[in-house]
Amino acid sequence: MLMSAFRLLRRSIFAKRHCVGCDHGGSRVVGNIGRLLPLILTDLRREKLMRLFSIVFCASLIWPTFSQSVLADEPTRLDPRSPRWSPLVDVIDKVEPAVVGLFLRDEKTGGFNSGSGTIIESSGYVLTNDHVLSSDTGYAVLGKVAGKFEVVGRMPEKDMAIVRLLHVKGHLPIVPLGRSNDVHNGEAVVVAGNPGGRGITITSGIVSSKKTYLDMPNALIATNYNLLARDDYLRFDAASNRGNSGGPLVNMEGKIIGIVSRVNPEEQNAGFAIPIDRVRKLIVRIVEPELRHDRWVGVSLNPLAEAAVVAAVEEGSPAAEAGILAGDVIEMVAGTRVRNAAQYTLALDRVLRESEEVELLARRRGSAIPVSMQTIPVPRLKGVEVETLEPGLDYRMYLGKFKKLPEFETMEVERTGQVDSLNLEEIQGDQRDDFALSINAMFRVPEEGLYRFQITSDDGSRVFLHDKLFLDHDGSHPPMTVSRLVRAGAGLHPIRIDYFEGGGAQTLTAALTRLDVAGDDDGDDSESETKQTPIELQFFRVPAEDSVSKPTSDAVSE
Repeated sequence: MLMSAFRLLRRSIFAKRHCVGCDHGGSRVVGNIGRLLPLILTDLRREKLMRLFSIVFCASLIWPTFSQSVLADEPTRLDPRSPRWSPLVDVIDKVEPAVVGLFLRDEKTGGFNSGSGTIIESSGYVLTNDHVLSSDTGYAVLGKVAGKFEVVGRMPEKDMAIVRLLHVKGHLPIVPLGRSNDVHNGEAVVVAGNPGGRGITITSGIVSSKKTYLDMPNALIATNYNLLARDDYLRFDAASNRGNSGGPLVNMEGKIIGIVSRVNPEEQNAGFAIPIDRVRKLIVRIVEPELRHDRWVGVSLNPLAEAAVVAAVEEGSPAAEAGILAGDVIEMVAGTRVRNAAQYTLALDRVLRESEEVELLARRRGSAIPVSMQTIPVPRLKGVEVETLEPGLDYRMYLGKFKKLPEFETMEVERTGQVDSLNLEEIQGDQRDDFALSINAMFRVPEEGLYRFQITSDDGSRVFLHDKLFLDHDGSHPPMTVSRLVRAGAGLHPIRIDYFEGGGAQTLTAALTRLDVAGDDDGDDSESETKQTPIELQFFRVPAEDSVSKPTSDAVSE
């Protein structure tokens, strides 16, 4: 059309050349140009639009190929409606964002040792193995972000620990705690971790054995023992390597059922995990927020319940004064929702770092009950003083075939005696097996503070402090250690140790360690360091009139 307009214009100009002498020639040309000019301009616009359209059209044909080459390395999220989005992919998608790689400086080589952990509380509390943590601080990698962490609490004898990610902003993804009491052989599982320190890697497999005892040489010998007092493990066949330790073993509900802790290099596909029910039972002992921060609340919860159910309230505690009752369900701690005893414990640790006041939301028979309480210092074990001290311990020996501690009050004493130290070989003399002991003494605490008391025994033992059951380590088992924190005042503290030996090797030792936390406790996420100082246990004989102590409380078996 544009060329037609130009041809028409040319004819008009040509006509002017033949009519120069005519009066109407110039006006005809001007008239033609006047009529044609709008047409020419319109056609010019149309041509530009056509050219622009052609450019856009060609670009749309070229762009997909170009964009694919440029964005080939950009991750693309799989459509959940795709048949590739299997239940396994769905579980991994939920779990992976909450798995962290842990890195700790190796003082010998100058490099880093690596391990794994799982976020189980949204403000940054991570569950891992104790053996992963060669120091109280280190670095954590979550996704593509690196930061520092500090150890909150440890239980070395059970290879469990909790660390806290520092400088966390907002709520982090978590992997919820499941149960390990209903695990089935053949059940599909996922293992996530940081093998070799190369970042989070996922493998999958099945539960090969829901109950494996690593301290038994074989199944034949195991038939001769009561295994209830021994620690069992979940065995799985998913690939696991150095660096996976501390990571989660997850079921197809996306819940943790174990902490990956070790492999057997002499067997194929032989990985082992600590059952999560053991973590649930002991997490309060690992963290001990009230003892560590010296702020008493006075509530204990059912560790295995699928809600934060109050099991007991200590008499005279702030919780008792605030009206909390056994059976109440705690739903929130300082505005953070909690769904079980573990989450309550970790949320309480976060609050007590920052404040002496605790705000709870409890539910009782369907009604919401807001509770506000002012914490007070944790009651101490009060030390006593005795005018005349004589070093040593008094013991009574009983004979019999034992698989657990007997009722000493109903038995005849075989012999009594005194020793200068807790030396089992000296106490037992020629009696190698089939005996039980009740040992009474006092031990000295040099100054008020936070202490860890531990006992190692083979076979069973119990420890009573000030006539109250403090540690229950009963049952037939190899040398195993249990421990517990206590705030004790300076002075002498009455102790009773009950012990039995059923057969084979025998062990009975005790240890005391002072814990001092260096660092600010004002919630500013500054690093803190726990200094552990071994204290030499000095035992003294109890005055004759007070030599017999009886338990006045029960404790859950370790």
